[in-house]
Amino acid sequence: MEKPFRIKLIIRRAPALAALGWLKQAWAIFMLAPQTWVLMFITLGVIGLVSQLHPIAAVIGILLSPFLTAGVYKCVVALQQKQSISYTDLFTPLKDLSCRATFIRLAGLNLLVSIPLSSLAMELVKQYQQHSVDISLVIILAISSILAWMVFAYAVAIAYFLKEQRLLAIMQASFVACWRNTTPLALYGLLSLVLIMLTMPTFFIGLLLVAPVLNIAFFLSFNEFFALQVKTTDDAVLEV
Repeated sequence: MEKPFRIKLIIRRAPALAALGWLKQAWAIFMLAPQTWVLMFITLGVIGLVSQLHPIAAVIGILLSPFLTAGVYKCVVALQQKQSISYTDLFTPLKDLSCRATFIRLAGLNLLVSIPLSSLAMELVKQYQQHSVDISLVIILAISSILAWMVFAYAVAIAYFLKEQRLLAIMQASFVACWRNTTPLALYGLLSLVLIMLTMPTFFIGLLLVAPVLNIAFFLSFNEFFALQVKTTDDAVLEV
């Protein structure tokens, strides 16, 4: 009997200026269905605002986040494949049983990680109000926040598109992808900050255009960092 094919995950390094290409491609994808994208991100914004009103709403928002993120990514892929998208596609992953458990576990883990980070941030706010900020706490919060972001940055895309269900493998792959591509991601972050600041004269109404483009561009970075290769021996392997 022939051995079943296995999938080997390959994490690639992108060029330093790759972020410029992501944004250019993201704008082209956005313009294929601008009204739908704007409506989707208005919905995401409203959900984000409601999540700030009550702790229970915040938990619900965190649990929904992976599903809605996957919905955004799914729309990007559909447009790349020259298919049409609709507003309801944002919620399609909620019906996908194959990734539901993984998304809920990721959301729960993300919530657990956010608790100490939020506590540390609140402590720094208190210190700032008392005009006595501990620089060491600022450094700890900055480093911890960056590490947490690296661990979860591509988690949803890995779980949804690469069908990985092991949390450790998902977080490891996300972290390694960020670690190996710090330069293009740093440029992406800088460009994102500039674009967001440019919306200030419009009282941030321009975010209705900028937010979808930035999210599409970030998913395009996932496309560039990750590749699959058939492997006939051993189990699935994370190649770093």
